[in-house]
Amino acid sequence: MKLLLRPLVLGLAVFGFLNLLSRFLGISRFIPFWAMAIIASLLIEAIVRLYRYESRAIPVERARVLLTLRIAACSLLAFILIDPTLVREVPHEIEQEVVILIDDSASMGLIDEGQEQSRYEIGARALRSSRLEQILRQKLSVRTLYTGRSPNDRAASSSEGESPEASTDLAAALDAVLDQIPSQELAGVVMLTDGRHNGPGRVEDYARRFGIIEAPIGIVALGSDTPPKDAAILSVSSPDAIHLGDRMRLSVQTLFHGYAGQKATVGLFQGEKLLESKLIEIPQDNHREEIRFAQIPEEGGINNYRVEITGLENERFPENNIWNFETSITDARTHVLLIDSYPRWEFRYLRNLFYGRDKSIHLQYLLLNPDKIADQITPAIPASADRPFGDAMASRLPANEEEWKKFDVIIIGDVGSDALRPSDWDIISRCVKDRAAALILVSGQRFMPHDLAEGSARSLSPVEMEWGKRTYFQNNTTPFKFAVTSAGRNHPITQQESGISSSVEDVWKGFPQIKWRHPLTDIREGAEVLLTAIPPDELGPATNPGDLEEALLALAEKKERETKNALLVTRQTGSGKVALLLTDRTWRLREGAGDVFHHRFWGNLIKWGSGPILRAGNDSLRLGTDRLSYTRSDKPIVMARLRNADLSPIHNAAMKAEIRDDQDQIIDSVPLKYVENSNGLYEAELRQFENTGHYHIRLAGPDLGKLPSDASDVSVGFRVISSRGPVELAETELNLPLMHAVADLSGGKVVRPEQISSLASLFINKNSRDTEIREIKLWDNLWLFITFAILLSGEWILRRSSGLP
Repeated sequence: MKLLLRPLVLGLAVFGFLNLLSRFLGISRFIPFWAMAIIASLLIEAIVRLYRYESRAIPVERARVLLTLRIAACSLLAFILIDPTLVREVPHEIEQEVVILIDDSASMGLIDEGQEQSRYEIGARALRSSRLEQILRQKLSVRTLYTGRSPNDRAASSSEGESPEASTDLAAALDAVLDQIPSQELAGVVMLTDGRHNGPGRVEDYARRFGIIEAPIGIVALGSDTPPKDAAILSVSSPDAIHLGDRMRLSVQTLFHGYAGQKATVGLFQGEKLLESKLIEIPQDNHREEIRFAQIPEEGGINNYRVEITGLENERFPENNIWNFETSITDARTHVLLIDSYPRWEFRYLRNLFYGRDKSIHLQYLLLNPDKIADQITPAIPASADRPFGDAMASRLPANEEEWKKFDVIIIGDVGSDALRPSDWDIISRCVKDRAAALILVSGQRFMPHDLAEGSARSLSPVEMEWGKRTYFQNNTTPFKFAVTSAGRNHPITQQESGISSSVEDVWKGFPQIKWRHPLTDIREGAEVLLTAIPPDELGPATNPGDLEEALLALAEKKERETKNALLVTRQTGSGKVALLLTDRTWRLREGAGDVFHHRFWGNLIKWGSGPILRAGNDSLRLGTDRLSYTRSDKPIVMARLRNADLSPIHNAAMKAEIRDDQDQIIDSVPLKYVENSNGLYEAELRQFENTGHYHIRLAGPDLGKLPSDASDVSVGFRVISSRGPVELAETELNLPLMHAVADLSGGKVVRPEQISSLASLFINKNSRDTEIREIKLWDNLWLFITFAILLSGEWILRRSSGLP
């Protein structure tokens, strides 16, 4: 019993000592304290027993010295292994910094009525006379920045050949301050401005971040509350690109100050040709009005347009009456083949959408069993992508494989295995897998997809089901609604914008109930379910599972339900893509909304399958950018599609994009990267462009000459503009609501120039002391290791000199 009692007492003592020590020091817990106590007690017991054994062979005094050396060495080793760390808080002073942010945009150069100096000069004079900067420097560091589009030092605030900035981006200025100065060192900002922000970001969002880190923004309000007599174009909403034959729609926002009772003319021009004009009656002194224009361009290319206000006199800023813009008119279209057996509703709405309303689609449609008039003879017209735009109706399938491969997207509705022969499906399979075409299968009660024949047809299906000849007219499906799956939430096909702040899930759940869908048994490997059916009574918020195991089980059950009730399944098949709709009721998306959601869904589906429409090039090379115009803070994206002579995609070609200025000088070169699982698409992100103007892009590289068609002269242009928002001098009155919002959110205040010295109290009285947590590793000491070595050496020498092994 005594043999067990001593190790037990030792273990409890060590365990208690470790817990007591952990209250004052940080101790490594890679081994639990109870395990350390057991190991220590057993080790001490072994050392004590060794002492008793050795004391019989050597003098007791030597044995006690050996015992002491061994226990000391083991204790020191244990001290090193538990990694003791002394943690303490050390107070220290933080050198804080105040940023004086001076707005030097064009509106700050205005001389308001009754003033002799500009807003900028008034602010600079107030800053000097108040000696605010000198007062702040007594306790803080001070940095002065200037902001037009973004903050810079004074020397860099305007590039060569440019005067005051064409736009004011206060949000970018505050963002740059947060980026340049650590939050604990930022005391706050003094901003001298008229508050005329017209950049893309929200100033309030950045002001809220200043409030979180307790860095107030003190604003010096410069300018007049009364706007000058002026008419201005605030913005023009115009498409970057449209298709030839489509309608170009413009929305023009105008502002009139001081012209009550007068009339103005707003005209749309192409070059010097007047296309359309609107007469505006101005009912009051401060009047805003939206003017809409609609034109069908007569020719393709990049067309230059301008909107202009005329008919008013004595304007303060006549230069803001003109807004120039460009629109690309392209005849590049997506070739779509639509095949169905009967003119069911899904077919009719798709035909009307692609044939009548969407000019980006070159449609060929074919009904295998059309409605006929007795004794009517239908001419034999094979579907072909080479037919003129507008000649959409066909009565025969494409004549050969070459004609099939000219289509970017093939939509097959409720078509049976007797209507499309195995050889036709072999061609469709090669179109998808080799040519990288998209195949969209739309389910039906008669044939699709359960009647797909074994072989190429069935292998294209992304799902498994009970195959065979039967009908599903009496499919007893309970009413359901569309629901987006976790895979579909961020998928480009399912994206819908409702015009309000709604999630993708809410938009889809808001569509009408559907009463028919095609059953399936499972999805194939690599397939994704994007839309699923959900009963209306299950549309409430999901419940939170209790623990991880329950969460994993709930996730597995959810995926199983989504698969069982799938409505849209997609799959990458070879180089192309296949989508299967397991309902023929997408036309119900039109209910209460017209074309909006139905058109957007099918437009997304077509674009996902065929890729973006690139506005320049030929059959082997198409070239384009994601937009036609960019601001200096944007990074343009250039895209190219490369194809062989048989229209199959070219993978991993060595290509680069050369960016040239309007003098045709190469100013940059960026390698293109192949987009995985695409139809020969390559992309590259360009840098930001500081200088406004026109640029164009050409491809270069060792593989350019290997393309089937000559691509040396293929180029695409884009334009860099100073601002995409309202023009700088359109609204020039003091924007006090924005200033007060920024001050309230950040904990600052708004003052007039004569009160500027009062801003010092926002920053000087701030607590600049902070505590820093320091960790000192007590075992990381050279003398500790020297002592350990001395103990081991002493034990070895004493043991050997005593004749012990």
